[in-house]
Amino acid sequence: MSPGTTNSSLLPIMRNEYSLDSVCCTRRTLHTFSHMWIVENFSSYLEDPEPIICLSSSPFSPVSGCSVATQWRLVCYPKGNYGASSNYMSIFLEYIKGERDIKAKAEYSLVNRKCELTEMRKDAQFSIYKCGNSRGFINYVKFDTLTLVENETLDDDKLKIYVRITIMDDAITEETKYQEFDDNESVNFTTRGFESLVKDFTQLLLQSTSKMSDIKIRVTVPYGDCNSDDSFESPVTFHAHKLILAARSPVFAAMFSNRTLENTTNTIDINDLHPNTIQSMLEYMYTGKVTDIKNSTVELYRCADKYQLEDLRSQAEMALMNSLSIDTSAEILLLADQHHSEDLKSRVIQFIVSGNLKAITQTDGWHRYVACTPDLVTEVIQATAIE
Repeated sequence: MSPGTTNSSLLPIMRNEYSLDSVCCTRRTLHTFSHMWIVENFSSYLEDPEPIICLSSSPFSPVSGCSVATQWRLVCYPKGNYGASSNYMSIFLEYIKGERDIKAKAEYSLVNRKCELTEMRKDAQFSIYKCGNSRGFINYVKFDTLTLVENETLDDDKLKIYVRITIMDDAITEETKYQEFDDNESVNFTTRGFESLVKDFTQLLLQSTSKMSDIKIRVTVPYGDCNSDDSFESPVTFHAHKLILAARSPVFAAMFSNRTLENTTNTIDINDLHPNTIQSMLEYMYTGKVTDIKNSTVELYRCADKYQLEDLRSQAEMALMNSLSIDTSAEILLLADQHHSEDLKSRVIQFIVSGNLKAITQTDGWHRYVACTPDLVTEVIQATAIE
């Protein structure tokens, strides 16, 4: 044997063997909940002559966990709190009701007109909140940049503030049975599997061609006026898969289960919806989400109702509620009435009679969509009387 070498057979065999008679586990649960606060006519607060303006949201609470009885609220200073740098808006989270101290941290964002989270600021670590305490950012965002059109932060002069709060419970140690993988790891595997599935189906949609798919959707819409008889754009064709469409929509399932023209020719002709709407519908059917739902919300709602895509209809309905304005309310009211959405109709009528009636009845939308529908006019008048 040469110097410096070792015969491995002479080394003792190292074993990592042990026995377990019992196991305990220390757990700490984190509960996350969120809230969105919409401040209408936000620019009016920036133009107010008062140097310091304080706005407060309504109280909100966690929906689960040990802290469901606690109450919180957001506090906003549009032109800054005392001590804030010039031209900065301040934002705080206040713990307003609870019987014990809470360990929590918060993440603040603004929701722009594309429903994207912007200006994200979050606490670096957990803090102890005593009842009556508030924490946040004095210099949250420069308020003179919020009103710039190119930033797309304000949606019809509405500032949408989104907060996500994480509450840390006390640690608990208890005896448990030994497991190779804990529940959290199982959840992580499930989440990663779902994300991978969405990614793969996104690629399937993007790469669909006449060779890879078995159905094509041909969308033809008229130029300008939808009542035109002979001025049509060139058809836009989408390729898809019958099995996926049928699994997602009862309408497509019935279409492909019978000897319909669409099932025989492997072509679906659509002339009452625009290509962008069909593209958004396919994105939802393949991935469960729509990248920018606000681009065609009204028509996407009609599309979801037509093909009985209930979750997409609910998403579009929520987006419509958030986009209510003096200019859009008449069209949305007619849409809700035509598609028998009582929740959406009630929300629109409440918006109209809550101080906006005069302005809305003077819009082109009112005369185009509502004034010619006596039943809707009657409902608005009756609601006005109650109000």
